[in-house]
Amino acid sequence: MILRTESVEQFIDGPRRDTFVKQIVMTPGQPIGMVRKRRLDLVDPREPEGATKNPRTRGALMLVHGFGQNRYTWHTSKRSFSAYLAHHGWDVFNVDLRGHGRSARFDGKRPEALDEYVQEDVPACAREVMRLSGHDQVVLVGHSMGGLISYSAGATKLKDHVRAIVTLGSPYRFGKGTWPMKALALVLESARATGVFDANVSLPLRLVGYHLRKRQRLWNSKLFPTPVRAWRPDSMEADILAEYLATSFETTNLTIAFDIFAGGDRVAMRSRDGSIDYGIAFEGLQRPLLVVAGDQDDLAPPESCRAAFERSKSRDKLFRVFPAGHVDIVIGREAVTTIWPLVKEFLDRR
Repeated sequence: MILRTESVEQFIDGPRRDTFVKQIVMTPGQPIGMVRKRRLDLVDPREPEGATKNPRTRGALMLVHGFGQNRYTWHTSKRSFSAYLAHHGWDVFNVDLRGHGRSARFDGKRPEALDEYVQEDVPACAREVMRLSGHDQVVLVGHSMGGLISYSAGATKLKDHVRAIVTLGSPYRFGKGTWPMKALALVLESARATGVFDANVSLPLRLVGYHLRKRQRLWNSKLFPTPVRAWRPDSMEADILAEYLATSFETTNLTIAFDIFAGGDRVAMRSRDGSIDYGIAFEGLQRPLLVVAGDQDDLAPPESCRAAFERSKSRDKLFRVFPAGHVDIVIGREAVTTIWPLVKEFLDRR
């Protein structure tokens, strides 16, 4: 369902800008919010409000954010990966998973398990995306947890409708991560076993974003001693980083963290009831796969991301590592000239 339509001029990066048709979309049933973006000249002015019958775009593409984030993972007012993809001809749908961004404002329902994203949210979004765009397949582009969700949903609920999967900084095996992440996985596994947190405790990550923004210069210093960095120092302009920290962090639930880290050194994820092994399903999926990792990503180091590429049996797959951290792998200064064109060219050929 389209709630609002408007024409907007947005920056892609630096002086580059374009004019887009922007639409606020809500799925039927469980209301999940998306922001749709198409280049103005690719929209037929005679097209009625609703489903596109003869699409002019390259295809439909969904952006799926990570843990405790929202659609602003992909978009700031001065640098926007979503605008870049729309500029290059894609019908882009930027998703807010339940409990995040616009979806939280639509009904306020909090997620109870990661499976809800995999089994319900992403498939519902994909159905609405295909209905509105006129395309019968979707490209899934996920960052961090959004990549794990894309692997899992793309190989099960959406296996007949996925055109390609692209992931940025998405760890497939936490056991191949940095020692702080291994330690965190162990702590969460132990805490879950106690049952103390069965009430689904909230994690106010918005406060983390506030803290990082207020102490941005400290966290951006190469000299600041910390075992984990969210971004590579000096990889983003101060104003772009400040906007990202102010807008992209969301309150989420501890059970989602439990579900993400449940695999530990095992491969990928299983459904909460144990009936579906998402790892086996993904590894057998025959769809184009692009896995991108950052060599300075403390949250998802290359070894943990590479496992998805190595275990996938896809005959069309690519793995690349860039000098990037967890945040700047999407909106960093260098991502604009390295990672963004790689994603574009990979999808253009498929």
